[in-house]
Amino acid sequence: MSTLSWRALLSEAWRDCLSGTARVGMLTILATALVGGAICADAFSLRSVSVEAASFRVHLGSVRVLQAQGSIDGATCDALSRIPGVHAGAVRSVESGLSPLALPASSLPLYEVTPGTVSLLGTTMADPTGILLPEQVAEDLGTTQGALLPLAHGQAEVAGTYPWDENDGRRPGYAYAALAPVPATGTFDECWYESWPHSDDVDALVRSTLVGSDDQNAQVLAMNPTRGTTFDAAGQLSHRPTWWAWIAASAIGATLGAASTWWRRLEIASALHAGLRTSDTTFLQLLEAVAWVGGACVLTSGMCLTILSGAAPGDRSDLMRLVATEEVSAASWTLIGVAITAMAIRERQLFVFFKGR
Repeated sequence: MSTLSWRALLSEAWRDCLSGTARVGMLTILATALVGGAICADAFSLRSVSVEAASFRVHLGSVRVLQAQGSIDGATCDALSRIPGVHAGAVRSVESGLSPLALPASSLPLYEVTPGTVSLLGTTMADPTGILLPEQVAEDLGTTQGALLPLAHGQAEVAGTYPWDENDGRRPGYAYAALAPVPATGTFDECWYESWPHSDDVDALVRSTLVGSDDQNAQVLAMNPTRGTTFDAAGQLSHRPTWWAWIAASAIGATLGAASTWWRRLEIASALHAGLRTSDTTFLQLLEAVAWVGGACVLTSGMCLTILSGAAPGDRSDLMRLVATEEVSAASWTLIGVAITAMAIRERQLFVFFKGR
């Protein structure tokens, strides 16, 4: 028995890849289609869950409202935002609305909101002393962020705008209104809060914002009841239709790795007959397999990146890591299939392989 140096094995593997003996091109295509296809199918499912979750949040399905007229402590409500994953802010109505000069016959209902509410709405303000207008109202009035809005009595600076589409089922009343940011002092009528992912503990904790011990009149409402009460993202991921994709990809990879090595059984047995060790032939097969397994991984990663580019921006890195884990598992089992098959081939089988070629 003779042992080749690792340099000699690398040189031999390189020649086999260039000459076509290792069938790198064909195996790369097969691995990408079969193994990569299973992983890409799972990437589509993951993207679907991400998009659904993002839609739930965009349409304020994740926002709840604790309603108690004049009984919400604004500072305590805003302080809920210190909890990781929670955004909260207080809201109260003002008796006198705004009367834009362009709308002399009607006035905009006015609500005072705390800084937490501004953050919850996902808007930015040019001036904390100005007002916030719904995007559609601002467009109708021909005003923009930072502009001065003429009123029947004086003027107000438009500090920013916020989206509010009542056609998606969210609470009415804020698509035609104005919000005035104020410090989180005093009592308010409502505490808006979002807990993502949803936590029942936060639902219980939000009642600490109530002033006094009597909370019988307080009620928790969904900001957008048409979207349901909760969205179980973790459950959706666990029960997605392609949860088994990593198992299938690993099994297919192991089978393909074993088959690709078995196709070359006569060559491997001949090398053993010529004096090479089983460790040498196994290492050589693994080196050549790395070429097409690596190529399939690159192509699969590219396809998955394209698929997951349609996921919510905040989810993309986590989903790509999950897909990458599936790729590593499939690639590992593919190489295991190669190694086990290569080690199972014996020199004494040479005559049998030769007859059956």
